[in-house]
This record gives sequence, C-alpha cells and structure tokens, in this order.
Amino acid sequence: MRINGQRLLDDLYALREITATPGQGVTRFSYTEEDRRVREYLARISREYGFCMETDAVGNMRISPPDSNAATIVGSHIDTVRNGGWLDGIYGVMSGMEMLRTFSDNGVHTDAVLMIYAEEEGSVFGSTMTGSKFLTGKYTAGDLNELKDEQETSLLEHLKNCGYWDEDDFAKAFPMDFTGVDTALELHIEQGPVMDSEGLQIGIVDTVFGMHVLEVEYAGLGNHAGASPMKGRRDPMSAFGEAVTAIERIALDAGNGVVATIGKAAVSPGGSNVIPDTVKFTVDIRSNSNENTEDAVCRIREAVSEIAKARSVACVIRDVADSSAIPFSREVIRSMTALAEENGLAYRVMDSGAVHDTAMLAPYTAAGMIFVPSIDGRSHVPEENTKEDDLICGAQFLLDYVAAAEEQRK
Repeated sequence: MRINGQRLLDDLYALREITATPGQGVTRFSYTEEDRRVREYLARISREYGFCMETDAVGNMRISPPDSNAATIVGSHIDTVRNGGWLDGIYGVMSGMEMLRTFSDNGVHTDAVLMIYAEEEGSVFGSTMTGSKFLTGKYTAGDLNELKDEQETSLLEHLKNCGYWDEDDFAKAFPMDFTGVDTALELHIEQGPVMDSEGLQIGIVDTVFGMHVLEVEYAGLGNHAGASPMKGRRDPMSAFGEAVTAIERIALDAGNGVVATIGKAAVSPGGSNVIPDTVKFTVDIRSNSNENTEDAVCRIREAVSEIAKARSVACVIRDVADSSAIPFSREVIRSMTALAEENGLAYRVMDSGAVHDTAMLAPYTAAGMIFVPSIDGRSHVPEENTKEDDLICGAQFLLDYVAAAEEQRK
C-alpha cells in the first residue's frame, strides 16, 4: 500500500494557513478559534470516510475507523508555540490521518486509531502535554482549576467555554485504561540538526530526554542609574549576566548530551534609567540520563547561589517541572530498525531532546517514535521546514510499520 503523498502535502499546506499570526509563523493555541478550525478540518475528513470522532472532557480527540479495536494508537498534537513552525505536531496528526485513509482506500481493516493530544506545547498554561498527562493519571481533577493561563482563566473554564467539559465523561475517561493497547506511536519532525546534517531519511527514537526546569529570582536594590556609583551596587541584572555564562559553562563541562537553556527572563521594574530590583529567569536542563541531569541541576543551584552571595543579592530557586528520561520499547526499536533496513532507508537510532506525548504513554504500552529531518535543525520558529520527499517518506514508513505489525498479530 502506498500513501497519497500529494494529499498529505495538500493537507499540511492548507492547515499552515490556520494561524493567529499570518505571515509571522503559525500561532495556534489550544482552546482557541484556530484550534477549533483545525478540529473541524479533521471532522470533515472523518465524516467523508465514515470514521468515528470523539472528544474527551479535556479536549483530546480520537478518530477511529469502523470496527477498530484501538490496539495501536497513532497520535500527535495540533497546537503550536507562538510564531512557531508549520509542521511541529500537525505533521504527525495528518500522517496518521493519511494512514487511516490509505487503509480505507485499499479496503484493508485496521485496528489503529488516531489520537490528537490536547495542549502539548504548554503555550496556554505553561505546562506541557496536558492531554496525555490526564490520560496517564499524572494530572487529576485537582489540576483542572490549578492550571491557569496568563489571564488567570483555569483549564476547567476553557473546557466549559469550548463545550468539552462533562463531569461524568471525565470520571470515566481518566486515567485511560490501556488494556488491549499493544502499541503507541508518534511521527514527528526531529526539531534538531542531526538528521539533516547526516543526510538521513528516518530517525528511530531510543530515549526521550529527561527535563528539570528551575525558576531563579534574584532580588537586589533598585536605584537611580546615574546617581548610584558602580561600587557597592546590589544589582540583580549583573548577577543574572554572570549566571548566564556560568550555566552555559556547567552544561558544556558536563558533556554526555546535557543541555541547559535560559529561555525566559523578566526584569523589574524594567526602566532604562533604573537599576532593577528583581530579575526572574528560568533554566531548562535536559539529558538522556537522569543522573546526568540531576548532577547538572545541583551544580547550577550551587553556582547561582554563590553568584548571589558574592553580589549581595537575595536568591530564591524554585522547582517548576521535573520529568525523567523515558526509554522507548526495545521491541519497537528493533522492528523499526529491521523495516528501515528492509526498505533501504538511510536511518539511525537516536535520542529526542524534546518531550512528546507518546513518551507519557511509554510506561503503559509498547511505545515508539519516528523522526524525519528538520532543515538546518530549525523548529519552533517560522523557518521550520522539511523537504516534501522526507515528509512523504516518514508517513509511508509509519503506514508500513503499522501494516506489518497488524499482519504479525493475525
């Protein structure tokens, strides 16, 4: 069976236009009008093919062909970061839809279903993988009011506004019963430079990096920029500048794939002629080894505290998020490797520095991920792109893998 590659590309190009920031990348937050329009696009295809489409109480969508027993879950997400790319998440969703359409076009029964996980990026509430965390019990009813957007609107309020909320459905659906689910799969762009630089077609994911996020707040003494001598200042911005280079050095010295990123900083009061009184920033530390991640976290804690002490500013460090490295199924990796070799594809087994919904499902079923190259390794930016041939190749590989796995189960 061959997918209809042009149909897949047409879908992706059409959905690229559903954005809150035309001409400035794709901005498609969960529980918004843009999100609704993509869902309606998927609903139209589902109606055309006679697929059943269900939306649970937190906004996860499940699309099922007739008589599918859902032994295989294929899924990804439709939300984006602000001014993000056109392929992140949606490529996996539409490749899964193309897989279901191809089975249907060829009159072949499948026990696969397509899952669209809600609020993967964390753009609304600052917490990633909301939908899959509810499915796996990591989030519970108490989080419905705890998760809030920048306007202090809770997740529960968003769900009610969208018409998804149903208290009885929530009680029945979460956590999900994984009995009968043999495999969970996700096709995604790599979001890094490895595959593109090595001329690879397929990436088979071994482990998803663990992540520890810290929030650091330096509090000093705000004052007049001109009237305050340099000597004796208690300047939290100077402490922040020193911390940036110290954190970079710690990650470089750690090696072993450890990465550390300061992606968000807030300066108060933020005047050009005022010495700040506070600087607050986040530090995202990741690696494929929990031990290496936590060692780097300890070193960073120590470094930022020593910098604060030396500069006579107060320092508060808070834990924002912490997730372990997650290995995928060894059997799925072996099967994907065999398929790639059989099809003569240029591939490698590799880790994922980005977190993904399917990693949340890995403790409950055999899970695996497939990557396709990202041109120049760019992602979460308007320049995000992948060659058309690579997009088609990845979707075909997904179909081939699911078809082979279902044939083996007969």
